[in-house]
Amino acid sequence: MTSTDTKAEQPSATKIGMMADSHGDAARIATAAEYFRTCGCGLSVHLGDLCDTTRPETAEDCINRLITHRIMAIRGNNDHTLLLNCSALIRPEIMATLKGMPLSRQIGSALLTHSLPFAATLGPRCMSEDMSPAYIRRFFEEYPGRQLFRGHSHQPEIVQPGEAALCREKLRPNRLYPLKSGQSAVVTCGALAEGRCLIWDRQQETIELISLSDV
Repeated sequence: MTSTDTKAEQPSATKIGMMADSHGDAARIATAAEYFRTCGCGLSVHLGDLCDTTRPETAEDCINRLITHRIMAIRGNNDHTLLLNCSALIRPEIMATLKGMPLSRQIGSALLTHSLPFAATLGPRCMSEDMSPAYIRRFFEEYPGRQLFRGHSHQPEIVQPGEAALCREKLRPNRLYPLKSGQSAVVTCGALAEGRCLIWDRQQETIELISLSDV
């Protein structure tokens, strides 16, 4: 399997905790994972930028938190840059873990990426390019009736297709947003480095933005 392949998962968990953009903050990874557990999440996912290029020395601690809390991970652009730089501060075993992270995953019909879901055509660029309106429309055209969960922009929001224009809504903490099966949407979960994460309840068909400073 190459890094551009999508790993398909069929977890039994009905509640899934999602985090992204921890940027080397291992303590917040653990805090989010523990919070997800107390909320009944059967699976936790990290949507990339687990590490930070300016703090390569934190990579090992972050990877260890992933392993300890059994967090499924996707590679982000910061993680990829650390691989390219081959920092002497990161042990080969940790580099191997980063290299093994796919650029995208699939849970049911939903896609999970760091930024764009077009790894097959863009390769590593899919981790660093912004989700422009053109890319959003491309996603809706190529994957009708499916959801995309992503990080990268740090701005939590949900975008859905409209008759004349895209319908954007900023996500606010402690509010449930409907997300029904078969409903097209692009969901940005916010940055864990800023204390934000997301819970996706597949049974209740909702998403909820979590501010860890409030819990």
